[in-house]
Amino acid sequence: MVLLGLALRAAANRPSTVAVLDDKSSVTHIGFYHTDEDLMQVVEAHRPAIIAMGAPLSLPIGLCCLEPTCPCEIKNPQQRGRQFELELARLGISCFFTNKGSIIRSLIYRGIKLNQKLTKLGYRVIEVYPHATKLILFGDKLPPKNSAASVAFLRLRLPALMQGLESHLSALDRNACDALLNSYTALLHQRNATDVLGIPKEGLLVLPKLLQ
Repeated sequence: MVLLGLALRAAANRPSTVAVLDDKSSVTHIGFYHTDEDLMQVVEAHRPAIIAMGAPLSLPIGLCCLEPTCPCEIKNPQQRGRQFELELARLGISCFFTNKGSIIRSLIYRGIKLNQKLTKLGYRVIEVYPHATKLILFGDKLPPKNSAASVAFLRLRLPALMQGLESHLSALDRNACDALLNSYTALLHQRNATDVLGIPKEGLLVLPKLLQ
């Protein structure tokens, strides 16, 4: 059994990163892929039990799209995004809200489309959030997430969570670290060691247990 973590990019001209763990938490694959077709092929090659995708996979209730010209609107006007995004905010964890003003609209559309394809093929897909995963696993004294210090921080700590990273450590960038964290969250979920935020009809977020 393997678990696959995907750090998805908004567009195919920038590579998305895939990390695969086995059920003993050993890294079996780290790769970089551009198109959705490439990603589908690597999924088919590994046949993971769970795919953990670090991108929005659903829209808030009431929205059919994120186009400003469409009359659809969030069911609750007081709500800026999905339920679990509000729950994250209450926990003090920052995130981008999924709404018509989102600056990650292209990523949202790509995540939803890929999720639909994978689910149709019978794969179990979960939404994860590597920034929240890092905060839960390592505490809130993290270096800025887009900094070189953040990558160095993770290179020191990820080997305690998974085996077989030695030959990859020097090449890990931020996206590879995120993909590894996503695959590790999938492994925790398989072991019933996660918490879930949100409501099913709108979309759920899977996190490591909030109380360690």
